[in-house]
Amino acid sequence: MRPGYQALGRGGNAMKLRLIVPLIAMACVLLGPAAAAPAPLLVDAVWLEAHLGDGNLRIVDMVTERNDYRRGHIPGAVYLNVDDARVKVPAGGYRLPTAEEGARLVSDLGIGPDTHVVIYDDSGGLHAARFFFTLDTLGHHAVSLLDGGIQAWRGAKLLVTSEVRRVARTDYRPAREPERVASAEWVRDRLSDPTLVLVDTRSPAEYAGMDVRARRGGHIPGAINIEWEQNLRPDGAFRSADELRAMYAAQAVTPDKTVVTYCQTHHRAAHTYFVLRLLGYPRLVGYDRSWSEWGNRDDLPIAR
Repeated sequence: MRPGYQALGRGGNAMKLRLIVPLIAMACVLLGPAAAAPAPLLVDAVWLEAHLGDGNLRIVDMVTERNDYRRGHIPGAVYLNVDDARVKVPAGGYRLPTAEEGARLVSDLGIGPDTHVVIYDDSGGLHAARFFFTLDTLGHHAVSLLDGGIQAWRGAKLLVTSEVRRVARTDYRPAREPERVASAEWVRDRLSDPTLVLVDTRSPAEYAGMDVRARRGGHIPGAINIEWEQNLRPDGAFRSADELRAMYAAQAVTPDKTVVTYCQTHHRAAHTYFVLRLLGYPRLVGYDRSWSEWGNRDDLPIAR
């Protein structure tokens, strides 16, 4: 696990610590190791290799081409195409699965309420983050991304296999968390709210209305443009926590605000959503339909 992403509190009352530590230890014994150590949001290849034998682990391969999965993947991984983690909308773009669709999706992957899901791809975490967003809104939070994806795994010269994993279907119905998802109306009604900030993760050309991918070009009024690729190093791994915090803080995207992420279809925006979750932002909302809806609705304001 990369340093800097999970900070521990400093200082505090020593007497309180002496009282709390035994209680934590007792909870660890009673509730088991999963309760003692929440799943880290970002893991590296060394961590994942050490946990391949964990009984509650489900590795999900989301490389762009299924044939690349067939040619070689991390042992035990099941394949999921990104289009199966979202639902196409006839008018354009995608939406999140309904509760029923989400239950079917996770059950088909053999995911249960105690499953730790580790997702990787070959696109800098782009596809993996979209499924992370889906699971987050479904209320399943024991989810991690593999930093650097399959490239990092292969770069570490770790074992790959062409054996296709078959998993037993579960009957899991996660409790959805609708507060993590924004509608167009929800965003529109809060455009003048100083405690809310919109992050447009598209390219600068899309933001400026020069690259038009809907009936109208431009951006949601007041939105700040921070393209999703700025989250990554040249090798496709995530930038350090300190670098990411500084980048977002410089644009007034701070943890004291409600942050709403969007792009064209909340694919790229899911990447930034994951990064801000990684940095511990407490009030984070994804505008799922994004510009594929906003840019095609004449009743919604735009800026250029």
